Amino acid sequence: MLTRDHWIAAGFDALDSDGYSGISAEQLARRLNVTRGSFHHHFRGREDFVRALLAQWELDYTDRMLAYAAQGCSLEDVLARYFVISAEKRSGREIAIRAWARRDPLVAEYQNRVDSTRLSFAISVCRSRIEASVNADLIGRLAHLCLIGGQQSGDRNQTAVFAHLVREALTLLRNSSSPNRT
Repeated sequence: MLTRDHWIAAGFDALDSDGYSGISAEQLARRLNVTRGSFHHHFRGREDFVRALLAQWELDYTDRMLAYAAQGCSLEDVLARYFVISAEKRSGREIAIRAWARRDPLVAEYQNRVDSTRLSFAISVCRSRIEASVNADLIGRLAHLCLIGGQQSGDRNQTAVFAHLVREALTLLRNSSSPNRT
């Protein structure tokens, strides 16, 4: 039996392969080989579906990602986890959502909230582990921008290489900045 979760999974598949232009009840129904009536049985309309899709993305690509990263012990470990888990996610999905957010205020609302949550996490982690708060804010912002830039450039598709580069950069920053708090 087809559920909301099937529709959301089909939405992610469409986003991954076709971008946001693949998000319509008709196209998703074709993808699932069902009628559009099934869509309307599970969702009040397109906006309801988009909200459900983006809420699931936010949970998977922010809440779960940051919970995993927070398990790290050192600053390097936390931020490396931040990048590694994001590198394991589907980069095309984030790229498609960012493109979609430029055209749709509802999607922009979700994108802004995700970015704000991720940035706050990165800055907070750095503030708790770096002596100088100015440096901490800067390093947190740089980590957040590296995450976005890695997605856009495709560098993060080579998870091991990207994680190694992140660790090297963090080690250089650690060696050149104030000692960590204990």
